[in-house]
Amino acid sequence: MQAYYVNDTFWTPGSDAPVFLCVGGEGPPLDGSAVLASPHCNIAVEHLQATKALMFAVEHRFYGCHNMSACPVQNFDGPTPLKFLSSRQALADLANFHQFATGKYGLTSPGNKWISFGGSYPGMLAGWFRIKYPHLVHGSIASSAPVHAKLDMQGYNNVAAEAYSVSDNNVGGSEACQAAIADGHRQIGIMFNTTAGRATLAALFGNTPEWYADYNNQAQFAGNGVAYFPSQGNDPSCAEPGCNIGSICTTMTNTATGTTVQRLAKLSQNQAKWVPSRESVKSVKSSAGEPDYWGYQTCAEFGFYQTCEVGSECFYTQGYVTLASMDAFCQSEFNISVDKVSANINLTNAVYGGVTPVGSCLTYPNGEVDPWHALSILEAPSAGFNAIMVPGASHHAWTHPSLPTDQASVVAARQTIREQVDAYLGQPCDV
Repeated sequence: MQAYYVNDTFWTPGSDAPVFLCVGGEGPPLDGSAVLASPHCNIAVEHLQATKALMFAVEHRFYGCHNMSACPVQNFDGPTPLKFLSSRQALADLANFHQFATGKYGLTSPGNKWISFGGSYPGMLAGWFRIKYPHLVHGSIASSAPVHAKLDMQGYNNVAAEAYSVSDNNVGGSEACQAAIADGHRQIGIMFNTTAGRATLAALFGNTPEWYADYNNQAQFAGNGVAYFPSQGNDPSCAEPGCNIGSICTTMTNTATGTTVQRLAKLSQNQAKWVPSRESVKSVKSSAGEPDYWGYQTCAEFGFYQTCEVGSECFYTQGYVTLASMDAFCQSEFNISVDKVSANINLTNAVYGGVTPVGSCLTYPNGEVDPWHALSILEAPSAGFNAIMVPGASHHAWTHPSLPTDQASVVAARQTIREQVDAYLGQPCDV
């Protein structure tokens, strides 16, 4: 049993109006808000009245068990309990749903043209649904979709650092800010190695000097940044201290605060009252006692391991978050070796085409400050594709419900996407 949600507010049964499909993914289980007002596919919701479309949102198996009979895993101790957790199976599920919905709602082909929508992993699926099932899906808007599977995703933290140099579109970064964050983390790496340096870190950030002598503590403290540095989730309209790139850069370029390390400490102190703990913002398992479903998919299909290697553009303390430090995860959690992970990634790119897929009537919007754009389609590989870069935007910001505080670039992107959907609906899309 697969949960789905419907918005038929503007749809007339028997009409030739389009069908908008919101693809579910690895996030929290979908609920009815997915077809009303949610971050998932509101670009589609807000286009329903103009198109008179029927809208569906369909959950991804494993990510959302609404009752035990709907739960796809009954025995986590079996030899292959997660064998049906894959993008390929998810696409087959969407094809099965297409058949179900066509019968239940009296839809016709080619009368009712389907357009798939999604952001992030669901964006990957939305585009791949069009590529692998072009006879079912007329067009697709694949937002912030990292379609190129890769083991060592250095590009994520490289783009995250670059985001802090973006000054326009209400982002508020600068080259001086980016340099200050990088210098502070570089100095911290040096301070780990001396008694005086560790004592200074203890005075600025807490813990004891001895705590900073432990390699694992060093990695935990500085390998992914000593404070919260949003880029994927940057929100120019937020008001908490240090909550976005602009606010962080105000602190990091204030030389009156002291050295770059002292500025990082000040930033950490400013954020301490509201930033969630590091544990709470990590990849969350579906529920207590269940496997890390998304972690499994990274091992079985995608990689996406966000490293901070020495010599990269990452502006955290380099050399702690490396591919070697992540090698043990797939082996220990799922008995998948690093060599097998690499083979799985190669297969994924072969199946879907990576950044050079074959197809038509697909649009790939990406945000400038979103680190996931490092593995997305930034240039149209052929005439049937469209690539949109949204200046200053974070991770599929345009799929969220429209707000008065939205960046002008995000508002413009929504209009461009609506026009692209209308264009697809008015033209033949070759399979």
